[in-house]
Amino acid sequence: MPRRRASHSEPMGLSSAMNEAFAYPFSGTQQNNAPPRRGPIEGPNGRRLIRRVTWRSSTYKMMACLWVLGVFYIVWLIRDIFYLPFTPSQKGPIHPGSQTDLLAHYVGRRECGISSLSLYHTPSTSDGRASSRAYCSTRSALLSAMSNGGRHGFDAAYSSQDCAYQWYSSSEVCDILQRFDGIVFVGDDALADAYAGFNILLREDLATGSLRDWEMDKDFSQRCRCESQFTQAACLPLRITSSNEVYAQSGNPAVRSPYSCPSRVSHAFLPTDGSPASKNVHDHFRRLTRKVADRSKPVPVILSLSLSTSYSLPAAQKSMDEWLSMSKTTKQNTPFLWIGPTAPGLQKDSEDNIHASSWQYSQDTIQEARARGMDALGLYNITLQADSWDGKHYGEQVALVQAMMIINWLSTL
Repeated sequence: MPRRRASHSEPMGLSSAMNEAFAYPFSGTQQNNAPPRRGPIEGPNGRRLIRRVTWRSSTYKMMACLWVLGVFYIVWLIRDIFYLPFTPSQKGPIHPGSQTDLLAHYVGRRECGISSLSLYHTPSTSDGRASSRAYCSTRSALLSAMSNGGRHGFDAAYSSQDCAYQWYSSSEVCDILQRFDGIVFVGDDALADAYAGFNILLREDLATGSLRDWEMDKDFSQRCRCESQFTQAACLPLRITSSNEVYAQSGNPAVRSPYSCPSRVSHAFLPTDGSPASKNVHDHFRRLTRKVADRSKPVPVILSLSLSTSYSLPAAQKSMDEWLSMSKTTKQNTPFLWIGPTAPGLQKDSEDNIHASSWQYSQDTIQEARARGMDALGLYNITLQADSWDGKHYGEQVALVQAMMIINWLSTL
């Protein structure tokens, strides 16, 4: 029933007493004169207070929670404004491994204008970080990747296919060479360029690293520098053909760039333009590969024959058999790497079908080498979009790439 309002004639106390609802109606009749109890929610005079939950109060509470969460979210978004001013600035590139010029300390770096960044791209992930997983894990994968790569633009840096080869520092190259008792290069003038690049890397000298600079007068020192080591006919007779030529000059002040490796690992280039090779070349090969008591490490052999035989497959087969037979007589562990031919340069007339002949020769010789248990590295793709100064031979940059690929093969033995 609805409550009756008190009239003006009734006393206020009586009206209040009639309409109050006590929270504990028996609190005043406690036994043993115990003090009256009060509930957890109790108003004045013992009146019971009722807490009501409505949609309006629930909405207010929900909006308050969302507002607090929104403030925290905004603070999280602008956290860098408060954080970055108190953090040290990053000097240099974020990922120096992929941006470092490994040729920066070489003699003639500025003069020759050659950087490892223009020759090689360090494999990286989508966020730009250097990726070690991208490197080839097996020898066969490495040789296939190096042989079948390409360039993204004429004379651009060469990229291997599927997986990457490595560009080793000088100290790493020295560690690789210490695994062997010697290294032998056997071939014609196309392989001679790769051996020249090999010497440039080991001497850390881009200006005259492939030449016997201690024999050069002032005129030749000016003429035979950088790219001229490969393009000037007058400079080619001054090329180093054996590591012993440099080791014999130990202590000579005229040697501006001795080998960077502290241990003396013998290596040599043995020239041949066909098969069989001359007796002098055979004798030199035996001296480099003969097995003695204090020599138990392998002696790798890098073999190539192409321009001097006009891409003759029978001549290549005969040469492979010749040097395999020679290595067996030495009783030394001699792993072989066959180097395929370079591609004809753009200056070469395409009407004589030389491009198709060299490509077919490359594929046939690689197959023949593998059938004989040799490893094989093709140079056709490496030189296909590279600059050739005479249509047959290539310059210093290609030679450095070829030499580094050979070092990659050595690292897998």
